[in-house]
Amino acid sequence: MGVTKGKVTPRQFHCALNNQILLTLGFIVKGGLSECMAQWWLLSLRWRQTRVKKGVYMNGHERPDVVEYRNNVFLPLMASFERCMV
Repeated sequence: MGVTKGKVTPRQFHCALNNQILLTLGFIVKGGLSECMAQWWLLSLRWRQTRVKKGVYMNGHERPDVVEYRNNVFLPLMASFERCMV
């Protein structure tokens, strides 16, 4: 059962768990595991439901400390690495 990355739902995981995963591992569970158990497993595996939003992200790249670091540390360091780049 192939699922597109980022499209896993507890119901899909529940079906895969009972129909493929447990059978492949050699476990036979009478009646199968519940959807609640599948949700618990997803949480245990640190899977979280998230919503991806597209938009403008402002990261503070013009703050004085960031500008100072970029100009005095990062850019000179990158210039020294530039000699090694193709």
